[in-house]
Order: sequence, then structure tokens, then C-alpha cells
Amino acid sequence: MPLSFLYICILLIAFLFLSSAFTIYFTMRLLQKCFFILWCFCSLSSYAQRNVISLNGKWQIEESVSDKQPKRYTHSITVPGLVITAEPSFRDADNYKSKQYLENSFVVDKQGKTPGIDTVLRGINYQPRNYYWYKKDFTLSSLSEICLLRINKGQFGIEAWINGKKAGDYLGCFSATIFDISDFVKKGKNSIVIKVGAHPNTLPEEVCFGTDFEKIRWQAGLYDDVSIIQAQSPYIESIQIAPDIHKSEVVVQSVIINKKKEALKSPLTHSVKEWKSQKEVASHKSDIYVEGGKSIVETSRIHLPDAQLWSPENPFLYTVTTSTNGDLVTTRFGMREFRFDGRTKRAYLNDSLIYLRGSNITLHRFFDDSRCGDKPWNEAWVRKLIGETAKKFQWNSFRFCIGPVPQMWFDIADEYGLLIQNEYFIWNYKPYWSKELLESHIKDWMRDSWNHPSVAWWDINNETYEPKDKPLTSIIRNVRGCDLSNRAWDNGYNLPDQLNDPVEDHNYNNYAVPYPFPYEQGVGQKTTNSPHPTPNAVILNEYGWLWVHRNGVPTELTKAAYKNLVPDGDPEKVLETSAYMFGAETEYFRAHRNYAGILQFTLLTCTDSDGLTSDIIQDYETLDLIPCFEKYYKEAFKPVGVYLNYWHKATPGANEKVDVMMVNDLNSPVKGSLTLQLEDSDGNVLYSQSEPFSLDAIGQNTSRIYFDFPEREGEFILKAIARYNGETTTSLRKINLSK
Repeated sequence: MPLSFLYICILLIAFLFLSSAFTIYFTMRLLQKCFFILWCFCSLSSYAQRNVISLNGKWQIEESVSDKQPKRYTHSITVPGLVITAEPSFRDADNYKSKQYLENSFVVDKQGKTPGIDTVLRGINYQPRNYYWYKKDFTLSSLSEICLLRINKGQFGIEAWINGKKAGDYLGCFSATIFDISDFVKKGKNSIVIKVGAHPNTLPEEVCFGTDFEKIRWQAGLYDDVSIIQAQSPYIESIQIAPDIHKSEVVVQSVIINKKKEALKSPLTHSVKEWKSQKEVASHKSDIYVEGGKSIVETSRIHLPDAQLWSPENPFLYTVTTSTNGDLVTTRFGMREFRFDGRTKRAYLNDSLIYLRGSNITLHRFFDDSRCGDKPWNEAWVRKLIGETAKKFQWNSFRFCIGPVPQMWFDIADEYGLLIQNEYFIWNYKPYWSKELLESHIKDWMRDSWNHPSVAWWDINNETYEPKDKPLTSIIRNVRGCDLSNRAWDNGYNLPDQLNDPVEDHNYNNYAVPYPFPYEQGVGQKTTNSPHPTPNAVILNEYGWLWVHRNGVPTELTKAAYKNLVPDGDPEKVLETSAYMFGAETEYFRAHRNYAGILQFTLLTCTDSDGLTSDIIQDYETLDLIPCFEKYYKEAFKPVGVYLNYWHKATPGANEKVDVMMVNDLNSPVKGSLTLQLEDSDGNVLYSQSEPFSLDAIGQNTSRIYFDFPEREGEFILKAIARYNGETTTSLRKINLSK
């Protein structure tokens, strides 16, 4: 307690003894005011709270060949974003080709083998620079004991200077880094310079920068938020929240640091509120003791009475505000549990069986597209892309595929109730990588998103075969305990680590050979494209070797398929065929119930003339979808699904059995009527017959209908239409009636 405060107290007490009762009354009131003022002063100094200063916005930027800072800056750029958006633009800003891409057989067939590719480990740089330098001034109105620079994501490699002094460096490309700049800042104007590699070859060989056989170009930049954090000790370095829905509790694990030399005692408080209403529903308080220059890990369990569970139907969110005498941070979370069960081969959300329906986002391939611009950092655009599109098609899931997204995307996914397969940027393991460094970066990547209820399971790679010493499997075993929610792990084309880990399958049928489609006799099961037998739950997150550009031109990968499917190459027919077959495959795989999830590939990717795959977006500005895809996908992904299992040529006048499979992804039973009808090319109904159907909750069945085909030849449409609760689901087949 300050000596001045003691002197004041002694004088006031002495005065009380010497004064009359009247004087005592007013003196007591004065004393109360003195105590209140002193308490407020002490509280303000002891409970100084976190101050976050966003550095997003306009920066200066310059290029260099050497690693020496430029003397002048002649370009500007918006952060977060990519260097390709700089003004004026940099020549060949993304002209780098990875070794995987240049060795891709489809690329070699098109452009021939690249000279010198055998002599490089990672790729070839075709641009006249090695580094980009970002520069910005910021102002601190006051200094704090702790001042941090947080860079959420940047590639390729980050180094930072504050007021001319180096603050630190970080080699990770997919996760946040935090530099302590407390000793470098000053009150008033400060200067920050950040260097990033212009291409992957600027990184040490042991660093994983991402591998993708189909990514055409590679873009540098600070592609997530940048901020300054001010606080006092005890500083809250990180928070991890793990919901326990069975006990209606939430586990809050806090890592707390004391930068002072002397030990500190402090209350640690947690206040849990409903996110939208800000109504407090629970709180917890404990006392902590942190030695000077040390850190502690404090774990609290907080009971949430009548907790509302987070789900796609009700994405209810909470916040927990955690504070010490010197810091305060608010973290958003949802009460939910997601898991796979290897015994049933199914997925469960909050102990209820759930079938996943959705698509893929390959954001780092979209970076290749000339129409990318600043769209991935436009909140309204992202909300419409993943949120509104998911509503339109009744999707509940996405795979963020081979390349991370900015943190804002997870915030939006949380609010729309989307379940995310979060995939690390590995497609093909390299033995020269540092396993220890890779493991460290994967831990950082997990830390960045493990509080999001939308992150349903982790995925360490795409279609990768690991060496015999199993480096990826061992990393999974080492890091999975860091996640208090114990999420499952996908291990690509390797054996799963645990029984309740899922396996991914990429079930691609070969449309390049002229044989009947195999669906009528098929059972929609896991293929050996994911090359091992497994009892585990399987996610089909790629299917349909049918990609086509929005102008109706097949991609490099699918040219052979469309020579068979659409021999005359008419662009409208190509688009219609692609959408029709994608829809039919979706119905087929859903109907047989051999997959825990069906995720179309893909909603967003690079679809310029060089793109090897394609998405279903017609206009990137408005996010209008290609009409034929919208038509078929709206039917194929409805929770009450219909699959018309009829693919062969029909005989005029024949009475044939037609099997119609139905699935119900809803948690309530469905009853209605199932109609089979034949239409001509103008949509006129030539013949129809109906029968009732009934589906259990999360159920399925097959109806066998004997159908009379008319005595006429030609091209027709056969439809199976389920009518229920005022809604319909339609499956159709284009058939030929001929003798």
C-alpha cells in the first residue's frame, strides 16, 4: 500500500477522534469518497486491459533480389491480401512453378518436360525478385508492459523489424506468429517493416511450404490479419475451450505469462455469455500465482445450466471473457461434440447420427485465378459463398482443401453451422522436410482454430503416401493430445491412426472409355483409390471426373472423358452433361449409405484456361452459379434424397422393373407419395404411376416399381418424384427408347 495513502488514513482517523458528532458525520462521508477515489485509481492501474490495434489496411510495399531493406517504396497494397493486388503491379508476381506441377503427367503432355526440373528439389522461380518488403507506420498513444505483433498468416517466411530493430522471424506459412516488440516500440509514431519471401525457394529446404500437383502459380503476401496487442502482466497468452455436452460444462485452459521479475498474484475470472444477447449464463473465479518471468497453465471447468447445443440447424454461440489484473480476452465457442464411430462407420453430432453433405474450398488454387482480387477478404463475399450457398443446397459441411483460409472464414462457418474438414497443405510428403519443424507448425495451425465449433476434424494431408517410418502418422500421435476436444484425424491415403478416425476416398469413375455407366449394378462403396481396406468411417470428399470450364470447354484432365460423353464437343451439351452426371453421382453415393459424408469437388477453385479442375461459379462478382449445376445440385443434396437407379436403354412397350432408392437425413420420419413418370423433350407427361412411401428418421429404403413404357421411340426423361410435407425431391434419367 502506498505511504501517502497510509498518511491520509492516519490523519483522518485522528481528526475523527477530535471532532464533534456533527463533524464526524461529514468526515465519514469524506472518508468514503477518498476511499472510492483511491480504489478507482488502484483498480485502473491494476486492471489495465488488453488493447488491440488493427494494422489492416494500406501498406507500402517494395521488391528486392537481395535481403537488404529497400531505401524507398514505390508500390502500395492492402493487408490482408496477396502481392498480386499491389498498385502498381509487380511483373510476374506469382510466376513460380512447383516441381510437383512441372512433373504432373498432364502438364508434361501439354508443354513437354521443363529443362532443369531434375536438378531442383522444390520448383523453378521465373520472377525477377526474391523478397517483398511491407512498410507501415502506427501510433501508440501510451506504452504498456507487454506489446506484441501478431501476424495471422504470411508466406513465404516472415521477418519483422520495429523502428529499425529486428523483432523476430517465422518460417510457417499457414499459421499465426507472435513477436514480442515491447522493447522496440515508443510512445507516438512507430515504424514496422515485414519481409516475406516472394516464392517458396526463399525458404530453407526443410520447410513445408505446401505441395500441390495442380496449383499453377504461387502467391506471396500477408494473407490474414495483422495487429498490435498491448497488455500488462499477468498476460493471457492463449485460451483453449473444450465443451463437455454430457456434463453441460466447458473446459477453459489458460496459458498465463508473468513478464515481471517479481511474482504476481491475481484473480483469474471467466464470464460466459450468450454471444448474441450478451446475457451472462455462468462465471468462474480463482486465484493464480505466477513466478517472475514464468508461465502457468490454468484449467477451469465451468457449468453452463441448460446449455444450448451448437448444430447446423441451431448454430448457437457463446463467449467466455477471461481476465487477470493485467489482461482480458474474449473467445467465442459453441457447445457441441462431433465424432466418428469406427464400429458403425458413421459420424455423430451431439450423439445424434448425421450424414454430411457439402463441397470443397480450394482457396489457394483460387489465388491462381486472375479474378481472385480481394474477394477472399471481403466478409460479405465469403458469407455469400459458403453461408448462402450452403443454405441453397442444404449443405452442412465443407472441406477446406490443401491450403488454409483466413480466420474470418472459420468465424463465418461457426455462424452458419458448417462442419469443416480442416486440411493441412500437404499433397505428397518430402523426406528432406524437418519432421520436428513440421510438427511445430501443425501445432500452431491447430492452435489458431481449435476454439471454432465449425472445425469438426483435422486432416494432415491430401492423397499422400508416407514413407515406411510413418512420419505423418507419428506427428498425428504427437499432436492429437494438444486438442482438448480430441477431434479425429484424417491421414490421407495412409492407414488411420485410431479406430474412430475417418478415411477419405476419392471415387473417380473413368468416363473416357465407352462402356455403360457402372451405377446400376454398383453399391457405392469405398474404392481402392484410397489404397487400403478399412473398417473406419469413410468420407467421400472427391468424386466426378467431369470438370469443365464455365464456357463449356473441358479441362485438361477431362478432355478424354468428354470425347466419349459429348463427341461433338458442343459447349452447352458439355456443361449440361457435367452437371447431370455430377448430380446423378451424388444421388448414387448418398443412396447406398456407404459413406459418412459426400462432399462435391469443388465449389471454389481456379477455373481460368490453365485450371486442371473447375468449380460451379458462373460469376465471381455476384457469385451466381452455373444454372445447370444449380438445377441438379438443389435436388441431389436435399436431406430427403431420391436416386433413380435406371441407366440402360429402354424397350418401347415393355413393362420393366425400376428401382428407386430413397434416403432421409432428417431426425424425423417422412411420409409421402413416390411418382414415376415419363416425359417427352417438351416436358409433357406421357405416363405416370404413384405409390406411398415411408422413411424412418435417418432412414432409407428402396421402392420397386413395374413401369409401362409407351410404344414409341425417341429421347425421353424418366423422373422419380417424392412428394412430402409440401416439398418435392426429383431424380431424373435421360433415356432412349428404341427397338
